[in-house]
Amino acid sequence: MTDGEEQPVTEGLTEGSGVAQTPLTRREFLYYLWASSMAVFLAGAGGVTIWFALPRFREGEFGGVFIIPIEDIPAPDADPKEFAEGRFWLVNLGEEALNDPRQPEEYQFDPGIRAIYKVCVHLGCLYKWVPTNDRFECPCHGSKYLKSVARIGGPANRNLDQFIMQIIDDAGNVLAETEATWPGDREGSTLQVPPGAVALRIDTGSRINGAPNTRPGGGT
Repeated sequence: MTDGEEQPVTEGLTEGSGVAQTPLTRREFLYYLWASSMAVFLAGAGGVTIWFALPRFREGEFGGVFIIPIEDIPAPDADPKEFAEGRFWLVNLGEEALNDPRQPEEYQFDPGIRAIYKVCVHLGCLYKWVPTNDRFECPCHGSKYLKSVARIGGPANRNLDQFIMQIIDDAGNVLAETEATWPGDREGSTLQVPPGAVALRIDTGSRINGAPNTRPGGGT
């Protein structure tokens, strides 16, 4: 090559590529760093939102049959009895529950026993019994229920669900069984303990949905 010939430009080229590499400015670097951080944040926030919105427990996750001796039934109008392994509460509704002024008039019931599914019907959180308020309360979104299963506040749109329960004698014969009391096979009945009963048989794989309940304070 002679002195008069034009020399090729090589500064700023990647070896063997022929492509010029322009260094990032400080402003561009900070912009890309900010954009990456926002993408990670939004992805995380979206994941948390989806997790929070989805039900906490899958259908049938805690399925099984539980035998509860008659002696383990709470007394009428006593606090509900928790059976954590089956994800249910056992309640014995008496005269106090029948005459509770908070009970919506649409949901009448007879005195007796119910096995109540322990999961809130709104978005699947585990609700708690709050003795000082004499009601169940969901810590996630504030739905509130009486031990009769009636919703009396919060965003839930139906009463609590119940498991199908049988009362059996010592030979395993069924003396009484939960039945739906509302159209569409909803709102399970209460059961009274008949003579000769020795145990409850609760099937946590068979559930009856609560009756619709959407009005503020409870009712349809």
